[in-house]
Amino acid sequence: MPVPKLIFSPSETDKKVSYPQLIQTLTDSQFIEPDANKKNQYYAGNKFLNLITFLGCSPNINLSPADGEDHCIISLIEQTTATKCLGYTQTANPKCPACTKRISNWKTADWQKPDSFCVCDKCQTQTRYADLNWKHECGFGRCGFEISHIYPHEAVPTDQLLSALKQLCEFAWQYCYADN
Repeated sequence: MPVPKLIFSPSETDKKVSYPQLIQTLTDSQFIEPDANKKNQYYAGNKFLNLITFLGCSPNINLSPADGEDHCIISLIEQTTATKCLGYTQTANPKCPACTKRISNWKTADWQKPDSFCVCDKCQTQTRYADLNWKHECGFGRCGFEISHIYPHEAVPTDQLLSALKQLCEFAWQYCYADN
């Protein structure tokens, strides 16, 4: 069964980051605990709940591994030499960046290949799949990190977290949800 995730990656899908610097930034902001519980996996830090806003009346978020296996883990995504699809939701439905309308027939055999093109059925604009407006339902990149056991649209990052990531790299970060 797929584990739902909240995924973070650079907004410019071809960018890479220094993972030691990323870990230091996340540790300094107390988003993660300083020591990995496994290689490239971290427990939520003391200010995790200050840097992620949970939506709804009573989210049920497990931050402690002592309370079962469905706890949040922050994991680094293995860096790749090429941009790839990092994850998506089952309800993903992108919009055309030119006409801003939903694209009806977007799901082709090549849709997870970032350099493949999608043709908008409304305005005929050709756009790389990685450049469509996914409304946080899909993400492409070469690196990043993910938080497990966060359901789609259950939480959003704070401006403080996104600013800390931007300050680290000097470029903006994006986020998306995945349940694939």
